[in-house]
Amino acid sequence: MRNSFWIVLLLALLQQASAIRQSAPAVQNIIKQENAEKIGHHDVKNDIYKNTQEKLEEDTHNYTEIEALPANKTKESATSFEDDDNGRILGGTGLTSATFSQFNFYVFIQGENCASKILKECGGAILSASWVITAAHCVALATTIKVYAGEFEDPTSATPVTATAIIHPGFRRNFMINDIALLKMSTPLTLGTNIGTARCSAAIPSKAWDNAAFTTLGFGRPNDDTVDPGSALNIVEVQNMNKAKCNSETIAAYVTYPANTGCLSTNSGNEGICNADAGGPVLYTSPSRSSAEIIGISSQYVGCTRDLPSPFTYIYPFLGWIQANTKMAFT
Repeated sequence: MRNSFWIVLLLALLQQASAIRQSAPAVQNIIKQENAEKIGHHDVKNDIYKNTQEKLEEDTHNYTEIEALPANKTKESATSFEDDDNGRILGGTGLTSATFSQFNFYVFIQGENCASKILKECGGAILSASWVITAAHCVALATTIKVYAGEFEDPTSATPVTATAIIHPGFRRNFMINDIALLKMSTPLTLGTNIGTARCSAAIPSKAWDNAAFTTLGFGRPNDDTVDPGSALNIVEVQNMNKAKCNSETIAAYVTYPANTGCLSTNSGNEGICNADAGGPVLYTSPSRSSAEIIGISSQYVGCTRDLPSPFTYIYPFLGWIQANTKMAFT
């Protein structure tokens, strides 16, 4: 009798174990389904998305002539260098009341956080009474944007106009891809003698521009110890470098500049842009035009005093986007 009891018990246990094994796949499927449902209600792509080299290479079909970072480039060292504190236009010449009239479209921009702390100081250019163009990284993190126009000495002596940023949807800060933004003024600027507009060039970038003379400007900072911007708007003549030559020089710093950008030679580290100069216009005077036009927007720099070229974002690839937002025509 006892043996029969134990036999019956053993058979029952075996049947239970078999049932558990048979139900295990179903349970796993239920778990997978529940997880899938949770993922479906959560933006996993944004959670796991990091601007890694692999992701950048994967997206090359979205950007013409894109150049990925070197193979040994790490995510940590891939961040941009625009936060260098050594600031000023290098090798520039201060504008005067007489020469400012040619560049009265230049504006000084401050981006602030919710605590009114200045996050970034940059330049920009007036396209119309209601629109200013600048670099996306200048305003991407700002909750308040102030635009100062009409000054060539102390920029913040002007009354600021607040603005709302329209950042290019393809902008990626870690790699400075599509580093361009539009600012819509809360109140139209009053155009006049000291506040003018600039024309965007519709010229297509080509190798014909290699070694061409470009102009850029900015307030920057006059020395490494000064907190406030420089006391005068400085202009500097720079040379446009061949893109391949540019990247061959920056590769030592583990940097290659992305598509739709040009390079400004720093002339052995003595000329170029620095802190608070990003976002300013890069200008070119075509033989067929009587005045300078914006062919690019200064983007970043790799150490102000280093012998490395600085990139700027070409305007031409973004004319359609600019026109769609501003309703302006370009000829």
